[in-house]
Amino acid sequence: MLFAQSLYIYSMKALVEGKFLDNSIHTKHWVMVSSLGVVWGSTFLFIELALQGITPLWLTSARIVFAAVVTSVVWLAYGGKLFTTNEKAWGRLGLIGIISTALPFQLISWGQQYVTSSFAGLAMASMPLFVLPLAYLFKTNESLDVKKFIGLIIGFVGIIILFSPDFSSSKDVSPLTTLGKFACIAAAFCYASNSILMRKLPGIDPIGLAAICLLVGSIWVVLWAFAIEGAPPKVSTDTLCILILLGLLPTAIANFIRVVLIREAGPVFLGITNYIVPLWAAMIGALVLNETLPIEFYVAAVITITGIYISQMKALRALVKSFKR
Repeated sequence: MLFAQSLYIYSMKALVEGKFLDNSIHTKHWVMVSSLGVVWGSTFLFIELALQGITPLWLTSARIVFAAVVTSVVWLAYGGKLFTTNEKAWGRLGLIGIISTALPFQLISWGQQYVTSSFAGLAMASMPLFVLPLAYLFKTNESLDVKKFIGLIIGFVGIIILFSPDFSSSKDVSPLTTLGKFACIAAAFCYASNSILMRKLPGIDPIGLAAICLLVGSIWVVLWAFAIEGAPPKVSTDTLCILILLGLLPTAIANFIRVVLIREAGPVFLGITNYIVPLWAAMIGALVLNETLPIEFYVAAVITITGIYISQMKALRALVKSFKR
């Protein structure tokens, strides 16, 4: 927790002082991206544990509302700025607020009722595979060359293997299990779409962006929770502690660190978490939850990560060359 607090303090200092390094990679960035991979990879374990004491939509609501409160307090403490130019994009910002946290968190929490945490972690690794075609479709600066296309096809083969029955959370393979798998993949698609929309925003304060997204997400998830699951249930002390942890570490603090990494080291460097998250999620799922990992998991993991690497090979090599201590 002390280590996470240190990273948070550095992130806030970088955001406030604007000390961005034009995508130069330093040792601290490797520490930050590794920490994010571990934190995000551990999230699926805590979601699995929390689901034993709370319904999925209220789990998501508690997580996002807590993070929104923390982030908003920090935002207001540093002046409460939002758009930094005359151009405004409220509609786009509202959509980002839904697909950046609210909707994917709902999909993951619901899906993990029927699939293992290992599956959910590996499903998140598919996010860059959705970014490439979306970036090409919406005409961003991301080009889709032959290597990227080959990597895309290989990665999607890995995703298809993920739909093996052995990835269900029980031996009873029902239509809900398949829907749970689709929910996790759809969450990855939400994150990919969010990364495209983020690039099209006008000048905006990064702390304000994080706060507004979480506030919009809070309204979305609470309304859906009341509509579908009714009043919030009573939870045990253990479940409450897990909810606070989910709101603080992988949501609030990780969100600030993510913004700093994108601004200082670039979005491609942040994509390194896609190699860490599935491996860490699988390891702690097996160790803590005693999840059995079938051979299909290892095949899908190798194929998916290979596809991601091929599609990002050129950019990753450039990042390694730019490394400075």
